[in-house]
Amino acid sequence: MGLLAAFRRRPFLTETEREQLADGLAHACRHAGAPIGLRIDERASGDPEARARLLFEEWAIPTDQRPRAILIYACGATHRFAVVGGEEVRRVAPAAFWEQVHVELQRHFDDERYCDGLFKAIAQVAIQFQHHFASSAPEEPSGSV
Repeated sequence: MGLLAAFRRRPFLTETEREQLADGLAHACRHAGAPIGLRIDERASGDPEARARLLFEEWAIPTDQRPRAILIYACGATHRFAVVGGEEVRRVAPAAFWEQVHVELQRHFDDERYCDGLFKAIAQVAIQFQHHFASSAPEEPSGSV
């Protein structure tokens, strides 16, 4: 039964869900006023926070946008995630907001509703950013699914 259960196990994200996330990310980036990125790793990569910080540092965005940028990271193999951002983002968004994003993502991941959780996190970040950075919204999505 173990092998059969593995075949029935839900994939981390379906192709349709990836497309929905890409569309949601593009919409969010148009309205956020700051870069939002989404990276999904399919293989285990250790500590998700460390991996997210590394990807954030390697992210090819203009230097002047980096302080306002945020990267949402998820690992499909371990079902773990992290949300990291630049200095200005951490300064202007209240700690309670980041805690709420984390709690909501964890709840969705615990329920194996990965797409819903990531989509909601992107939306929450975009709304928060629109409040703080709406005057300089980037035209294109800043991350990849």
